[in-house]
Amino acid sequence: MLNFRDNHIYFKNPIYLRNNYFVYYLSPFEEFKFDIDDLFYYSSHKIMRRQGHLFVNDYGMQISILSRYGIKNYAVAGRDYYFANEDPFDLRYSNIIIVNRYYGVTKITSHNIVKYKVQIHINGIYTVGTYRQEENAAIAYNKAVDLAKQSGINKNFQTNYIEGYSPREYADIYSQIKISKKYLNYLKGLAAD
Repeated sequence: MLNFRDNHIYFKNPIYLRNNYFVYYLSPFEEFKFDIDDLFYYSSHKIMRRQGHLFVNDYGMQISILSRYGIKNYAVAGRDYYFANEDPFDLRYSNIIIVNRYYGVTKITSHNIVKYKVQIHINGIYTVGTYRQEENAAIAYNKAVDLAKQSGINKNFQTNYIEGYSPREYADIYSQIKISKKYLNYLKGLAAD
């Protein structure tokens, strides 16, 4: 009703318009800030919480709020993404910095050199390799998943979709990318059993 009084617009959800953004009141102590571009989405989708996770119902599915920003459901705040102004209630696009965009890929910095470490979880965590480009690391993860499936590992692995590569460019990188010998030996041991 305050929004209607001050801005002459009524929403059924607890939204209040500000200058160039809006506030969504989840509780009297929690107000989330969103870009104005998301106004009509959140005016028709109620934010809910279960076990600390925020989501909306969209066509009968529970969609994580963070997935709208490209943040995967397994992502960890502070490692895979962080908030530029350190306010976890500020969900404006300019405030969310995504560090690790791909499954199995973690950005590491050593001596001011950025590399991307690839790990896969099977029965424990196995290192696939370390790569200079994030996209190559994502392709290496996909290759590690394919090799695991070929070795008879029946697990529902997520794979990475890499934008900006033609099928031929992707295939060239895929065929040339090196996988750690330790991981390959682990897979050979599974095939021998």
